[in-house]
Amino acid sequence: MKKQLVLFIVLLMLITACSGEPSPGGDQDISPDDPPQVATPEPDPNNPEESTPDDIAEVNPLELAYDQGYILYQLGLFDGVSPVNYEPNLEGEMNREEAMKMIVSALGWLPADESDCPFTDVSTWAKPFVARAYLNGIAIGTVPQDNIFGAKDPVTLQHLLTFYLRALGYETTYAYEHAIRLGQLKSLTDNVAIGEDFLKRYQLVIITYNALTTTRVDSARTLVEDLIREERITQEQGESYGLIKTYRYQSQRDNGPLELSFEDFEDEILNEDKAIVLFYQSGSQLSQEMMLPFYNAAVALADEAKAGQIERSVAEELLDTYHVSSFPTIKLFKKGEVTTLPPLPEAEALVQWIKNN
Repeated sequence: MKKQLVLFIVLLMLITACSGEPSPGGDQDISPDDPPQVATPEPDPNNPEESTPDDIAEVNPLELAYDQGYILYQLGLFDGVSPVNYEPNLEGEMNREEAMKMIVSALGWLPADESDCPFTDVSTWAKPFVARAYLNGIAIGTVPQDNIFGAKDPVTLQHLLTFYLRALGYETTYAYEHAIRLGQLKSLTDNVAIGEDFLKRYQLVIITYNALTTTRVDSARTLVEDLIREERITQEQGESYGLIKTYRYQSQRDNGPLELSFEDFEDEILNEDKAIVLFYQSGSQLSQEMMLPFYNAAVALADEAKAGQIERSVAEELLDTYHVSSFPTIKLFKKGEVTTLPPLPEAEALVQWIKNN
């Protein structure tokens, strides 16, 4: 009887093992402190938004900097360390005068005369670049009263961002005191770790590349678009490297709002799904103050709305038709409906209002 009972227990254990279920009270592969094992579902190929953690790869900054540096090299905005080949030396150290050479080159600025460099600690090869940075107001030195630039000092993220922010038009002290936050807001620090350590060349390359697609203060065009306008690089180069795009109203992006006349008003404005028009008066100070914000808004809205401006003396009966009695006045034309915008809006507010209406 005992033998039969033992055989029965053994048989029961074999059946339980084959079924894949743990025996009552037996040891398990998962300890009580381990998290439960959950099967990872297969991604649905018909749903591109569905992904698994393996699909999300961290950006390797060195690989990114190598690719971006090559684009800068091809555009003539980055030299590397070789006069004949692309050798970026991305993990190399970087001092202030080396950084300044790249910044000046990337901004498309021509080197100045060595004699324009007021600093006594700058290497001869770097003087034309530091001189240009000094003349353009982005480099004032670490001890300016003693003509010290700090040429061999290492570069911090705050220093590098300050140089670029000043080049973008931010006031000297404000750019320095708010460098990190402004750098984030302007996307200069994308793919760059925020820290206090001294930077290497790969971080300079990434920030420089980011700078190409950001905008100056009081401008809606990117730095790379400015470089194209200044013929530092070509339109074809900007397009081939994905630094610029084609806009619905490309001429508006390039040149700002169209100057309208009474005769072409209907064809240029009323036939559009969405258009904005600035009615202005020559010689009016208020009209003059509105010209730059409207210009920048027109550039920024080159995909959303056609923009034009018309002077009071040529508008003729358009003024009565659309009830324009003060200048400047901005009207939104949208599928037959006309709306008057608030007086003297800032460019950014105007852009957001048009996009949302």
